[in-house]
Amino acid sequence: MLDSQRFEHVEVASADELHKWLDKHHTQTEAVWLVTFKKVVQDKYLSTSQVLDELVSFGWIDGIRRALDSERTMQLISPRRTQPWAKTYKDRAEKLISEGRMQAPGIASVELAKNTGAWEAMADVDALVVPEDFQRALEAVPNAWEEYQAFPPSVRRNILRWIASAKTEQTRSKRIGLTVSEARLGRRVKSNG
Repeated sequence: MLDSQRFEHVEVASADELHKWLDKHHTQTEAVWLVTFKKVVQDKYLSTSQVLDELVSFGWIDGIRRALDSERTMQLISPRRTQPWAKTYKDRAEKLISEGRMQAPGIASVELAKNTGAWEAMADVDALVVPEDFQRALEAVPNAWEEYQAFPPSVRRNILRWIASAKTEQTRSKRIGLTVSEARLGRRVKSNG
């Protein structure tokens, strides 16, 4: 379990406060817990969309989210490294650029992603394209392909992302095998690592 005390806690009560914090701290390399208020505290509430707009505009990314107490949640945020961009983040970045809201660090993050291939690395995942090795493995086991195809698109996308993000062929093969063995039984593999 992730130690919540390991990272600094930064509490904000508006999108403007988050914007100002990111403007001042966007160059730091360490992740922080972003503490925001829940809807029950209406005058201090930030929507997920507002948070993501600010993060993406400065080249940062969101991570694990936890309840902190009855009024607040905390989410691990950090500068975006050279990991692949999901379609939702690409769409958000393009929207922010077209609206003139993207900051220089965010633009630099997009340019780096485009130059390194990270911008398009998950295009097949986002389009739900099943890699040949995974499809062969699913088709080789009775019911696995049919059950996998019956999963909601969001589940299939998470599984494909999990398989695509494997660092080694051994890990990739293990993830494919686990997915196939669960899919044949109509069960979703827990694809969070």
